[in-house]
Amino acid sequence: MNSNEVLFNPFPKQMEFLNCIFSKKYNFILYGGAIRGGKTFAGLGALLLLAKIYPQSKWVVVRDTLQTLKRTTIPSFGKICPTSFIKNYNQDTQTVTFTNGSQLLFFGENYADDKELNRFKGLECNGFLLEEMNEMQELTFNKCIERAGSHIISKQPPPLILGTCNPANNWVKDKVYNRWKANDMPDNWLYIPSKITDNPYIPQDYLESLKSMPKYQYEVFVEGNWDIQLKVGGEFYKCFELEKHVGACSYDPSLPLHISFDENVNPYLPVGIFQIERKNIKQIAEISGVNPNNTIKAVCSEFKRKYHGHTSGLFIYGDATSQKSDVKLEKGHNFFRLIMDELKEYHPQLRVAKSNPSVAMRGNFFNQVLDSEYDGITFKIDDSCKRAINDFVLTKEAADGTKNKEMETDGQTKVRYQKTGHFTDLTDYLLCYAFAESFSKYQRGDIGQAITIGKVYSKNSY
Repeated sequence: MNSNEVLFNPFPKQMEFLNCIFSKKYNFILYGGAIRGGKTFAGLGALLLLAKIYPQSKWVVVRDTLQTLKRTTIPSFGKICPTSFIKNYNQDTQTVTFTNGSQLLFFGENYADDKELNRFKGLECNGFLLEEMNEMQELTFNKCIERAGSHIISKQPPPLILGTCNPANNWVKDKVYNRWKANDMPDNWLYIPSKITDNPYIPQDYLESLKSMPKYQYEVFVEGNWDIQLKVGGEFYKCFELEKHVGACSYDPSLPLHISFDENVNPYLPVGIFQIERKNIKQIAEISGVNPNNTIKAVCSEFKRKYHGHTSGLFIYGDATSQKSDVKLEKGHNFFRLIMDELKEYHPQLRVAKSNPSVAMRGNFFNQVLDSEYDGITFKIDDSCKRAINDFVLTKEAADGTKNKEMETDGQTKVRYQKTGHFTDLTDYLLCYAFAESFSKYQRGDIGQAITIGKVYSKNSY
């Protein structure tokens, strides 16, 4: 191959992908995440290098349909492949034969017309590139594992499956992303996350234009956020909308800080950091204490680092059940006593109810605030609070009107924990206490506007 004709010059993230392929440590590598991260060029570039290094080898590029391949991947191949390396291109069979005898086959999954995957029978190859594998069936992925490495040549490459994808709430998330996040991937599997900002060739004005996308699409396709999803029904916070309730919420040193805790250590110890001006609640930051930093001391240290020198007041909220004495601690100590001690330099005031409001009632109240700004109360979360935002989107409603406590097991520690609801719980506690008068009115069935504001709404009372 004449080096002067090589049209693929990988940038650093693509080089990471290529280095992992040629390390021979992995049989499956998923390169996924945001749009325009250079995934397709990286995948095709990898197959071209493999075809060159291993003469007579056979590689297959799969997408959901041949029509999609012709519209997307094949034009990209035309931009990247040196013409001097192509011996012929049979467009009837969509097979490219290279000058050293290697071949590249463009292959439509066509699951709608071939649910038994009969087209894969007898397909012998050394490896696959699954383009946008989130649009394919898990059955297809398993079939590719079966067929990769079945083409025997004198200089035999390891069986290899490469995949590209965008975030999706389907089998790819369960089989790959969630296991990667839990450090539970097979040793010969690898996930490489990519973002649009990894690609140095993307114009800045294009990046700026993407900010006008709807927030859900921006989170998924630009930020590469796997954990957020469109509403599909059954949400506990039915009235939470990304476009309405997520945006820039900056820290105001002149206002008090309101921090709320959920006594929980798996998968993290969560802390929400808020400011309230009159009836406007803003979540400005979050802290997630992940093991070994899932301790009160660690999360309080992180808070002090973020807000060193804050002198405008501090209020602490959280789960009422955490006020009980803890048998694991020194007599007379509990969760909030430890927090108060750690943050004593801020002269904190404790605002924890004697008991928690019912989950269903506080959820209905919060939904009313989100939907119609009940009693004039508004709520907004800063874009940076990813876990809190995901909690509002993903927390589901149980049949009895409470939150569905969907459980998950940590791949390393085998500890079971509740997947969602931790940040929303601590936000519930703050809302119901800070706006206790409005919450009481709501419980009484009064959906009209408040007659009096009450001292809790006064900026000076904080």
